[in-house]
Amino acid sequence: MSDFENIVEFLRLHRRSEEAEKNALSPTDVLFNSLEDNESYHVNKNSFETDFTKYKRIIGILEYHNAESIYLLKTGTERKYFVKTAYGKYQNLLDESIVILNEEWLIELPIEFAKYSYIYDTEKNIVVIVAETLKEVFIFPDQIYYDPKGKYLIDIGSDTYTYDYEDHVTTFGKIVKVLFEDESYLWNNPEKKVQVLKSEKEGKINLIPFMQVEYGLGNFILKYLYYEKDYRPKFFLPDDQCALVLKFKGIGGLLTFLDQTLFKEGFSLEKGENENVLRDYFRDQFMKQIIHTIEDNLKNKSTFAYYDAMKTLFYLPESVAVMFSDDFFWMLLEMAISRDSLTNKTDLAEENIFVKLIRVILQKEGLEVKLMNWLLERIKDGDQNITKFEYIYDRINGDNFLEFAKLIAQAWKKSRFIYPDTEKNPEFATTDGPLFLPYKSGKTLGFYFSNVSMSFETHSQKGRLLKTEYETGKTQKVDKVEAKTGTVYQVDEEIVNLFWYHPFHPVYLKDIQNQETSMKLDSIVPAFMLKANRDKQFWSNVITAGEYALDVVTTLSGVGNIAKFRYLAKFAAKAGKLRFVSEAGRTVVAARKAVVATAAVVEITSGTVNALLKLTGVRDTEWGKSISEYLFWLELLSLSGELTVAVHNGLRKSAKEILEHEDDLRKTAKNADEAKQIDELLEELRKVAEEAGDYSARFAKKASKSLDNVSSKIKNYESKIQRYDYETGMLVNNAKKIEIKDVTQKAKSQISWRHISDEKFVSSTITHNHPSGSGLSLADIKMFIGTRLNEIRAVTPEGTVYSMKNKGISEKKVSDLLEKIEDQEKFAEATFPNASQYIDAYVFRIIWDDIKDLVDYVHYAD
Repeated sequence: MSDFENIVEFLRLHRRSEEAEKNALSPTDVLFNSLEDNESYHVNKNSFETDFTKYKRIIGILEYHNAESIYLLKTGTERKYFVKTAYGKYQNLLDESIVILNEEWLIELPIEFAKYSYIYDTEKNIVVIVAETLKEVFIFPDQIYYDPKGKYLIDIGSDTYTYDYEDHVTTFGKIVKVLFEDESYLWNNPEKKVQVLKSEKEGKINLIPFMQVEYGLGNFILKYLYYEKDYRPKFFLPDDQCALVLKFKGIGGLLTFLDQTLFKEGFSLEKGENENVLRDYFRDQFMKQIIHTIEDNLKNKSTFAYYDAMKTLFYLPESVAVMFSDDFFWMLLEMAISRDSLTNKTDLAEENIFVKLIRVILQKEGLEVKLMNWLLERIKDGDQNITKFEYIYDRINGDNFLEFAKLIAQAWKKSRFIYPDTEKNPEFATTDGPLFLPYKSGKTLGFYFSNVSMSFETHSQKGRLLKTEYETGKTQKVDKVEAKTGTVYQVDEEIVNLFWYHPFHPVYLKDIQNQETSMKLDSIVPAFMLKANRDKQFWSNVITAGEYALDVVTTLSGVGNIAKFRYLAKFAAKAGKLRFVSEAGRTVVAARKAVVATAAVVEITSGTVNALLKLTGVRDTEWGKSISEYLFWLELLSLSGELTVAVHNGLRKSAKEILEHEDDLRKTAKNADEAKQIDELLEELRKVAEEAGDYSARFAKKASKSLDNVSSKIKNYESKIQRYDYETGMLVNNAKKIEIKDVTQKAKSQISWRHISDEKFVSSTITHNHPSGSGLSLADIKMFIGTRLNEIRAVTPEGTVYSMKNKGISEKKVSDLLEKIEDQEKFAEATFPNASQYIDAYVFRIIWDDIKDLVDYVHYAD
């Protein structure tokens, strides 16, 4: 935890309640709470931690089906629990059978706690919630004792700190800032600085702060006053009357801090029936200094009104953002449309915020109808007269597009448009498509397909609608003429029906629950959702095509031409001068730099300018084609700024293919300089190829299995589990007479051990299987260090074993290592939020340098 995060934790409104709840747990018993009737009972903690037959863990089933509810089938003689599958069937949580049930027979019990909290007590035949996760109510006042040398504040002084919060700049914006504006932006962002003034006087303080915000002057201040009985707030509060004064450099820091310490803790801006002087005063301050100031600036069309409003909206939790007036929301919507700038900028995630704006509007009672009507208002877009809905639909992309479509579909359900008759909805008079559409959607070999395609087009008589082509699946004979001879012949041609739908016209989809769609579709949807599903299918198929046939994609897009790689050239030229403090930053920059080296080598060997970057040239060699693919994915990364799973997999795949032809690549070097360039390129490719999947194996020393002196008990258990297709494990400590077998949630790449008490791990051995065949993971290392294990082992399907033993990690080193892992994970997540495998690999490599001399990491193989 960073220094400033200690301040956040100290001032969190309900921290003490959570600590009291945790301390109230019995040391020898576990409290179960029945899922459906809240009846509680105790069970023996040791029995709960060891008897997995009696107390069945169901987290694996819940996570596999992404369950949001558990369903109870209850009769006079029996009770059974189920989760719903993706195809509308139900899986029994006890015997795991799949059955078809009438949903009307079932009682739906929403999953409200973490999935690992749910246990099946097979003896009582009921699903329970482990009580250590239940929220008991401990009520504490809004005051807390302030000790400047206490647990949370001892390392805090009157100084300037960095507050690492998620800001309003996208990853792409961060890259541009680093490359073209300020190299130190990632670790020295001025808006994330907070000046802390700390008093050394002990005493009780108020957790509800005094706030001073002035947008124009850049003042964003919170003050925590010493408690005074019967205190009445004043207009001005001197710093010397406060225990803590926090001076933020930007509105983002202040609002994020208030969210973490108040709003997420249940604090509401709504005034209650009973007066609370400090709470009500803060509410008034917040409404006046934030909400009303932003509203007034937008109304008066101040210079930065739109920017400030969108930026503020980004940081406000939705429960607070609803405090803006209805007029404010419509002004902001109109301004966003008129600016025609609904994309994520380098300094503002405008597209993300616009979707949040829609989401907040739909949380206000009665605004769904107004929004739907507003979306049908028409505006000019070039020479077309289109609805605002189409205007927005065409400008929002990616995940934002999916959420926008889902939000409007939800609002549609509460509007008049769910009725197909033209009396209620005269707009539907021009629709000629059927209400009941035999829609088909599926997935084959990774590719989605459907029998309906839609596009916004203008009908000469009907106006602007969704042109719909419906593939009937039937054929008809059609005459064709042979071009050279003039001979007439017949062919079978599929019958495609043409319809026109209003985008909000309802469409009934028969049997949709048994079809595979790229978006979740209900039985009755607005027509535009079929277009959205088709658009989503298209981009899913592009990514699939990129994996299977990238040369086709590159041919169609023209990325084989070197002119298409101009962004990479710019990035590489600048990146060579960057001084990143993190290995994550250096790896990505170096990967881009490799493009220049690759191109230079290729130009010399081909004898023509940029030969390998032209598809006609690279098809001559396998490794040349792989380089073209690698450049394609790098260009995609450069343009988007997001290291998505698809992009990262593409990079890794093509890098591995190039490395298979390492000798061929080395032969192209004509001199020592080129040979050095190739060495550097190959090293970077190895990093990229190994960054995901089995990222740790290369650090393990290889040894014969005959040298593995572990007990026969462990070896026999590993032989038993090595070919399981899900992870399962055992905890052993012969000295303490501990043996806990078959710990599993039947997940493919994780095990939860949290039900076992901490003291049982110390100096023990854990062994488990890795179905993927990989070495120890970052999660394994965190477990090894954090629980003070003597050894952690992973057996592969081939029977080889990865083992790490503790040779000298001291108690002090444990704390340092865990803190470093946490810090590096946060940085990597902020830099590359959509690439979890990359993040784990990066952090593992960083932490390995710190532990390599303190552990013995061995790969035992024949």
